[in-house]
Amino acid sequence: MKCRMCGFEFDENKLENRGCSSCGKHNCNSFHCPNCGFANSPDLDQEFEFIIKFKDKLKNMKSSN
Repeated sequence: MKCRMCGFEFDENKLENRGCSSCGKHNCNSFHCPNCGFANSPDLDQEFEFIIKFKDKLKNMKSSN
């Protein structure tokens, strides 16, 4: 996983406690970056991927007109 805040790449499967010691919330659905502590949500990654694909599709439609 690549941290959306600092760009640090880490393996979320190797994190102890999913990195939750950074925020104090336990059993959350986020992976905290071991470099900066930012909470990266895998759910948001799927949403961003959809938005990027949608933007590209709109851009292609606009350029073909």
